[in-house]
Order: sequence, then C-alpha cells, then structure tokens
Amino acid sequence: SPEGPGRAWIIMLAGAVITFGFGLVVVVWPHATLAVISILLGIQLLAFGLIALIAGFTNSDQGGAMRTADVVLGLLGVLVGLYFIRHLSVTVALLAILIGLYWVLHGIVDLLVAAAAGPVPGRWVKAVAGVISLAAGLIVLFKPKESLKFLLVVLGIYLMLYGLVLALWALQARRFERQAAHG
Repeated sequence: SPEGPGRAWIIMLAGAVITFGFGLVVVVWPHATLAVISILLGIQLLAFGLIALIAGFTNSDQGGAMRTADVVLGLLGVLVGLYFIRHLSVTVALLAILIGLYWVLHGIVDLLVAAAAGPVPGRWVKAVAGVISLAAGLIVLFKPKESLKFLLVVLGIYLMLYGLVLALWALQARRFERQAAHG
C-alpha cells in the first residue's frame, strides 16, 4: 500500500543520506563556525525528531511503550533541533552536553527497541546504531570542554557512521518488504 511500509525504507534512506552528508561536511570543513554546525545539527535533529514523532503516532506495528519512546525521542529531537537553529551563539560546552544527552538517550532507545523486537530482520542494525549513539554521546558528555575540532571530529564520524547504519537498515527494510510482497 502507498501509505504502508513500502515508502518507509525510502524515508530511512533519505535520512541516511542527509545524516551522512552532514557528517561529511563536518569532517571535511573542520574550520566551520559553531553557527553553521548548530544549524546543520538543528536541521538533522529536527528532521529525525519529526520522523520519530510520525512513527510514534502512526506505527501500529509497535507496542505502546515503543510508540511512546518514539514520541518522547521525537519531541526531544524537535526541541533540541529548534534550539540549535534559534540560538546560534550556543557555547561549545552546551552544544556538547545537549548533543551528548540526545545521543545517549537515542542509543538507549535503539538498544531497548532492539532488545524488545525479538527475532526480526534488522534487529542487529538497530542494536549497532544504539551502541554507536550511546558511545558517541558518552564521549562527548565526558569531554564537553574539549576543543571544537575534537567535537567536530566526533560529531562528523558519528553522523557518517549513523548514516551508513541507517542506509543498511533502509535497504534491509526494502528487501524484507519485497520478500513479504512476493512471498
């Protein structure tokens, strides 16, 4: 059906490309201003927050706890994303703490989803994404006063890795849907 999971993999793949692209920009352009990074992060968090909100309100395949987690994570992503876009003079320490907290929470939710999912396709990808988010968030939280370059390298690598994981997940969802449609 056009509204069903047939298009979900395309949205995931688009998010993966955007995330990887932002990570590449951050790594290749290490002397970017904090304002540019705030805007890029704000857009990325806003986009994924909206996607999580939509999933939380529309994904009837998930249980109530998972849908609630999506909504909470989505609201957090939207709020932090809007804050980054609105407050371009945010300090490096505050940026590190906010993004670190978001990544830690995102990682925990991904790991909980993977643990609760049972033996379904893509479960390991969700778990890997959770570990990446959790690790990157903890690194940034424990080093909030490090230089902008360190934060940018961690941020860029995280976004590129997370983008790759999302792309794998999207392609796996596409393959699973095609098998379900033909099987």
